[in-house]
Amino acid sequence: MDLPEMTVPEPAIGEAEAEERLRRNRSDLVAMLAKADHRFRAGDHRAASAFYKACNRLAAQSGGESDRAEAMSAWLDKRFRDHLLDRLDAGGFDRRSRHPRFQKSLDIMFGEAAREPVYEQFPQVPQLYFYPDLPHVEFTDIGGLQWVMALEAQFPSMRAEALALLEGKADFRPYVRQTAARPQGDVHGLLENPDWSTLFLWENGGAVAEHVALCPKIFGAVMEHVPLCHIGPRAPSVMLSLLRAGAKIPPHTGMINTRFVCHLPLVVPETCGFRVGETRIEWREGRTIAFDDTVQHEAWNDSAKDRLVLIFDIWRPELGETEKAQIRALFDAVDSY
Repeated sequence: MDLPEMTVPEPAIGEAEAEERLRRNRSDLVAMLAKADHRFRAGDHRAASAFYKACNRLAAQSGGESDRAEAMSAWLDKRFRDHLLDRLDAGGFDRRSRHPRFQKSLDIMFGEAAREPVYEQFPQVPQLYFYPDLPHVEFTDIGGLQWVMALEAQFPSMRAEALALLEGKADFRPYVRQTAARPQGDVHGLLENPDWSTLFLWENGGAVAEHVALCPKIFGAVMEHVPLCHIGPRAPSVMLSLLRAGAKIPPHTGMINTRFVCHLPLVVPETCGFRVGETRIEWREGRTIAFDDTVQHEAWNDSAKDRLVLIFDIWRPELGETEKAQIRALFDAVDSY
């Protein structure tokens, strides 16, 4: 059934003013609602939905409510759901052909089913998409896999490039960057903080040529040997993660639990550490680790030198090709909305 059309009144303030007010105060409900209305009037429904939901959270925190933001959120959620299901059906993934776990993930996403109870101290808490019935993992054993051995065999030349990057003028940028495209919280004090910086080699579905030129052996080794997780422009990410001397990355969780994130430590001083869930480790240069980043994790560099780790992501091995195809189709539908 077609949804009735929705309209919003002329926003109380201009979009540029709303963005400036939100930069100064992320709890400014008037500015947040104006930003939501501007995005809706521009036809940017994904962004509008995010800002209307932020309005609902702000109103709830102050003990009130925002009737119009709630109504708009509900309408946009229904429209988004219909769009995703229509696209999946058109792509050959109607309900009868969907893998049971994939269908269950949709039911949970749309609020039509509840997630099973979890009992781990540090469960999977993806920020974007939860795929059910995958075993709980902190670190997974990838030792002995052919691609791991092939990648690690290239470590000496990769480390040489890494040292040159640390000594040169590579364009490392804060991992968490300011944006007006979506509501932002305090993101653990990391917003525009260069203590945790990255140099992306593959991002948004393609190679970053100017960065690859700085470390062609690192990039070539990953692309030749690693079975990367490809999901349109969303994955993989292949990047160099720089953690400055004395810096910490506070506890946080990642976006989707259908992948494992891998680290290959390239330059790691002593007294650098990493925790996933209940398990703490120290990185070992040249030895790859893989973990579920939707389990709470944190990192620290208690040394007086910078730490540099290569990061990339792979599919979880429990997923079959049918499930991977359906997950890719889902995110293609999301990105087309």
